[in-house]
Amino acid sequence: MNKGLTLLEILVAMAIILVLGTFAVLAFSNYSKNSLLGAARARVISEINYARSETLASENKSSWGVHFGSSQIVRFKGSSYSSSDPSNISINLPEGTTISSINLGGSSEVIFERLTGRTVNTGSIKIELTSNSMSSTTINIYASGLAE
Repeated sequence: MNKGLTLLEILVAMAIILVLGTFAVLAFSNYSKNSLLGAARARVISEINYARSETLASENKSSWGVHFGSSQIVRFKGSSYSSSDPSNISINLPEGTTISSINLGGSSEVIFERLTGRTVNTGSIKIELTSNSMSSTTINIYASGLAE
């Protein structure tokens, strides 16, 4: 009886390892992309909720809002956005993501009403991967001021 491996057996084993390795790389790649989109989504929703809570708390007796750009969002104080206001707080999206679509009734801001936390800027924001526009997530903003 021969105790060695034949060339055919070695090739079959290598092919199996190659196929399993390919599946593992693809699974990790999809996980990484979903994780990046999830982080961007969480960051945007967190800033929307923070601006709304500052408004409800009447922090500095002012309304607060969020301005959306393609690679960053800006939390601002007041009833309108001014890019030159030094009190603006810029938050960058995770690298590799972008805001590709802003549908807020013609505006690129969400501004919350004092005492109620409501907004007239309702609609959606679409975040996608810069490397693959087919991978995206959408955040909906309702008149109540809640975002999901």
